[in-house]
Amino acid sequence: MIKSSKKLIFLSVCTIFLIQNIFGHEGHSKKPKMPAIGVIQGSVTDSSSGAPIEYASISMIDNHDGDVVTGGLSDKNGSFNISEIPLGEYIVVIEFIGYSKKEIGPINIFPGQMTGGKGKIKHFLGEIPMKVSSVNLDAIEVVGDESQFIQTVDKQVFKVGKNLTAAGGTGFDLLRKVPTVDVNIDGEVSIAGDANVTILIDGKRSGLTGSNRRGVVDNIQVSMVEKVEVITNPSAKYDPDGVGGIINIVLKRGSFDGLNGSISGMAGEYEKRNLNGNVNYRQNKWNVFAGASSYTGNNIGKGYRNFTYNYSDSSASLKQNTMRTKNPANVGLRMGGDYYPSKSSTFSYTYSFNDHTETTKEELEFYEPFSRLSKSKSENLGNHHDHSFSYENNFGTKDKKLSTGIDINFEEDDVTQYNIENSSIIDDYNSGSTDTDFKEKINSQTFRLDYEDGVNDKLSIETGFKTTLKSFSTDYTYLNQLYINDYSEDIYAGYISTTYDITDQFGIKAGARYEQVETNASLVPSSSNTAPDSINIISTIIDNAVELSPYEKPYSKIYPSLFLIYKLSPMQTIQFGYSQKVNRPGRRTISPFPRNTYDITRIRNGNPYLDPEYSDVAELKYSSNSRKLNFNAGLSYKLIKDNIMWWDRDMVEFQGDVYEILTADNSENSESIGSSLVIVYRPIPIVSLMLSRWSWNNRTYGNGESDLNGDSNGAYYRSMITLNLPRIARMELSMGGRGDMKFTTGGSPGNFSADLGLQKSFLNNKLSVTLKFDDIFDTKKFVINTENVITNPISQETYIQLMDAERRRGQRYMSVNINYNFGKQQKKKWNRRNFGGGRSGGGMDMDY
Repeated sequence: MIKSSKKLIFLSVCTIFLIQNIFGHEGHSKKPKMPAIGVIQGSVTDSSSGAPIEYASISMIDNHDGDVVTGGLSDKNGSFNISEIPLGEYIVVIEFIGYSKKEIGPINIFPGQMTGGKGKIKHFLGEIPMKVSSVNLDAIEVVGDESQFIQTVDKQVFKVGKNLTAAGGTGFDLLRKVPTVDVNIDGEVSIAGDANVTILIDGKRSGLTGSNRRGVVDNIQVSMVEKVEVITNPSAKYDPDGVGGIINIVLKRGSFDGLNGSISGMAGEYEKRNLNGNVNYRQNKWNVFAGASSYTGNNIGKGYRNFTYNYSDSSASLKQNTMRTKNPANVGLRMGGDYYPSKSSTFSYTYSFNDHTETTKEELEFYEPFSRLSKSKSENLGNHHDHSFSYENNFGTKDKKLSTGIDINFEEDDVTQYNIENSSIIDDYNSGSTDTDFKEKINSQTFRLDYEDGVNDKLSIETGFKTTLKSFSTDYTYLNQLYINDYSEDIYAGYISTTYDITDQFGIKAGARYEQVETNASLVPSSSNTAPDSINIISTIIDNAVELSPYEKPYSKIYPSLFLIYKLSPMQTIQFGYSQKVNRPGRRTISPFPRNTYDITRIRNGNPYLDPEYSDVAELKYSSNSRKLNFNAGLSYKLIKDNIMWWDRDMVEFQGDVYEILTADNSENSESIGSSLVIVYRPIPIVSLMLSRWSWNNRTYGNGESDLNGDSNGAYYRSMITLNLPRIARMELSMGGRGDMKFTTGGSPGNFSADLGLQKSFLNNKLSVTLKFDDIFDTKKFVINTENVITNPISQETYIQLMDAERRRGQRYMSVNINYNFGKQQKKKWNRRNFGGGRSGGGMDMDY
């Protein structure tokens, strides 16, 4: 596999340089080389609202031969600063998707004495307003669209506002639209097939995504989100957690003067309801905002599990039908404010609260070789509180920035499970006994300090430190026996990173991060416990974990990183990145308590004695961007040590019977080679097409347990077609899925689905109505086939277990979403965007 993968890398590199020769511009390289001492500065804004336009492309066009000499992109404040421009006469071209192209010039970049005072080295173009493009000047509706997907040097940005097929949904629906990101049927998020992903809210960890390291996203409403940022190979500034990368969900945060906001509501089949409102008021040095949301709905998923056992002289089977109904109800509140004591500094505070209730009903019907119906009902009640304090100062310059912050999070959950055996009544869930009660409290405090200094035009330095203190306390009651599990994790980190531009085209960024980690875990029975009335395989598993307690594992490590960036042309770049990462075991991965207690045919629990897995990650990326076509391709290689595997299968004997236990364990090593491709094509202003594909090929080896060794591979595909018809409607068709997938013990056949959204706007685009069809063909499901060789620990007989299973998370449904925007929607002219500062909704440039 590795040999073929090396051939793939070689061919891909050749392809990259072939594309560069096709798209590249060579004319200016043949001219006499002029001193590169010119500078162009300015800012790009929306002509109607005054809002800054991020990622607008600025091209310096030679006025004599039309060649693109250099260029750049505007930042989050709309500002741009292009330096080291060769002397000459230029036309400055500003472009952004959905806006009419703007040309400024000719501009003479020459010393004044050479041009009779008509030229100069440094030009400040001021604020450059851009008008939204339209195919029909007489039409009332504008039809130019802002691109939903933008690739920058260090991250992918997916803008949410215009996405129709995720409207009115949750973070689960949203992330399934982001290229290279997928959410499986259990809500687990992955990037390019790697589920070791860190999820942040406004650049920080939040109780909104759950306290587990691999956060969940069902508590986030799409109407709250401004954009999603994906970083697959972050620098030393960021936490090394998450081998797969970082997903930063940036929430909406008003920045217009006066009072403005929006309110939206969704109603759909299966009692799906969503109501959301945001309001913002900005005046002089103050900005305050608030938002509230609520969501309810039913998710009904059916499935089956069929087992076949092939012995040396016979065979047997076990067949089950499953049904799971989830009834989530979430209420969220978010409020805060900013104070600007000067044009270069900001004090900010944000408070968020979420209260969630989820009732899950499950039915497990055995119909071969015997007939039995087991039912389970679980109720999950919980809430979280997040407080975030921050201060930022850029000292009135783009070259320096100081930021610091304190985050305090508290979360609690109470899960109660009722089990019923051999029930013939469909709705008798409440008649069962309370077999399991799970109470958990989580506290987290984070303090950080970051400083950036542009030492000169070529050299810049970033440094900082961060302290994270976490504690988890779990009370677990099973068969009236109380067990107490305490876990703490304290991380002390410091980093330094240096960026140096060797030439106008070639730059390097190198850094290192040091971390000292202290972890402690204990599991003890309550002193008030009496002798249990009965014991079974579940209580035995818990008692075995108690005997191995307590557990502690302090460790420290340095994580280096190196990035090389080569600018082929103003709109084309090649980037190589290398870093070391860690995947620390999460709470669910290390919890010794079984996930559920009603289905003892497949018991799943965590392993509190897992070691962290470490990885070396290398990436090669190519990016080419123009007004009509964005082409982004990448290759990655990962070498992982002490790989954490979720497919460890142990057979445990209890009272003469053998039970199958699925848990996590450390394998020895694994290699992974991945590729990604994202193409965005806009043939005309009213049509946009996005195509993406990402794949992976893994090999795990060196472990004594055969079920932890082997190969796995797979590929995901996604496409989105957007059509904006003047004065009629906007349509979006989203399609995606995965091809056949292979893993160590089996595989999963390919599965594809499609969503459709239609939107009509009224009242000068203040009011919009969106009709959405989720899973048009009712095909979203997960099918898995496995084959395992098992040895009975009692008889030592070896046999083969075959499993064929199918699960669904929900069903096809239709919904209607109504959104209304109100307020002035006008930026204040003195806004600090021209000074390179300002808070813009928690982007990853500021927090980590």
